[in-house]
Amino acid sequence: MRASLLVFTFISGVLFHACQKPGALDANELQPNEDLLSSNQTDTTTLSVYTLYEDTLKADDLSASLLGSFIDPTFGQTRCAFATQFTLANSNPIIPESIEVDSVIFSLAYNGYTYGSLDKMNFIVRELDEALSKDSTYSSSYIPRRKLTNLVNDIEYGIVPEPSSFFFTSSDSLLPQLRIPLNITLGEQLLHPTDPTALDSDANFQSYFKGLYIETVQVNSGIIGLDLTNINSKITVYYRYDDGGIPDTTFFEFPITSDCARINHFEHDYTLSGVGLNTLDTDSSSTSLAFIQAAAGVKTRIDIPNLNALENTPGLLINKAELVIPFDLNTRLLPPSQVFLFYKDDQGVLQALPDQFTGNIGGNVDLINSRYRLNISQYIQQVLMGNITNGPLYLVSGNAGVSVNAVQLHGPNHSANSNENMRLILTYSN
Repeated sequence: MRASLLVFTFISGVLFHACQKPGALDANELQPNEDLLSSNQTDTTTLSVYTLYEDTLKADDLSASLLGSFIDPTFGQTRCAFATQFTLANSNPIIPESIEVDSVIFSLAYNGYTYGSLDKMNFIVRELDEALSKDSTYSSSYIPRRKLTNLVNDIEYGIVPEPSSFFFTSSDSLLPQLRIPLNITLGEQLLHPTDPTALDSDANFQSYFKGLYIETVQVNSGIIGLDLTNINSKITVYYRYDDGGIPDTTFFEFPITSDCARINHFEHDYTLSGVGLNTLDTDSSSTSLAFIQAAAGVKTRIDIPNLNALENTPGLLINKAELVIPFDLNTRLLPPSQVFLFYKDDQGVLQALPDQFTGNIGGNVDLINSRYRLNISQYIQQVLMGNITNGPLYLVSGNAGVSVNAVQLHGPNHSANSNENMRLILTYSN
């Protein structure tokens, strides 16, 4: 894990500087009521904020896979690829000895999510050269061994994804899906395996044909979300044969199911970042911004260094502690729909805040006011009671393994207007 960085330190003075409730002439009519402080509240608690590279994520068997690449002016380039196993449509299929493969189609159902402006994509589809296991855990940085051959039938042939367009055949209409023609030699390999037991069961088949790894060639063609366990995600081999002197055509399918191991892979190139995210290996000058990014990108560390000083305030009782985090809305890249906070226990293991288990921590995106609000009252109380050591909090993106959402956050000294800054609002009594 690279060193932490983009240090934004904001010393706001006395920990409990009294904040008076604004009078009628002081309150901005557009200011939300919950932002108007009463006489027993403060939002001047010192916060220090850092942007860090995210650790790799658990990226196997997730609800969606991502494919493609795009460049965002703030976050640089993001690349997404994935690996997957396949199963048999049915075991022990009757495949004629003499067949002619017409086509092999690798179809992938869209899940409706896209990132960046979609343009033509050229694909690299390679057979895996190592077995995947449903019982293993794979991280987002893991790339399984692959064979060298690109199985795409025409490597010059590109496809512009159309996630909202139905696919029409001569007899039917199918839900939106990406359809990649593969080399017909793969059809022969699958229907006439060199291992005579390969089609007897899913386990035998996955031992014989370990799966595929899929990536794109372009650097800025957009990213598409895919539902691999959808009924339309599969390899279909169309072939013809002689049925007692009568030519006939049919097909056999190799679907992707929930029983298949699947791995998402993410890469980031921050040399293209407009805010210098590639310089996180060294301390940088103070700034008012912080960042979070899904797909194992970046996260924000938040320190509350003077929190333990509250223990010495006679009769003090924290009624509520709310972390307010404004952000800048990026029209090219939406912010995460939810963010989460973690702390490290005494063994250095990340733990969810106790507020998370009560269901009222919040953290959902507020696109109207461009901010997140998180209720961390129980965490603050546990720190003051000595049950949790006061240490850094880590703010991360929700849905981090199945999206590439990202957001530029306001730091605690972003603006002279405190309502535009990251702040901790403490409601107390004594």
